[in-house]
Amino acid sequence: MNSDEVICSCLGVTAGMIKDAVDGGAHTLDEVKAATGAGTVCGVCDGDVQNVIDEVLKG
Repeated sequence: MNSDEVICSCLGVTAGMIKDAVDGGAHTLDEVKAATGAGTVCGVCDGDVQNVIDEVLKG
């Protein structure tokens, strides 16, 4: 995973920011959205955000 890859273009949330949120205890899409703001503007990136969450949790 490229931690600099922008996952949410509306707010500029990167994969690294999502990973940090997951590492900090946000394990669901809603928790990551609350922690990072990703997916809260238009929602188009929800699937991509979930993919990053899944990848991080998988280890």
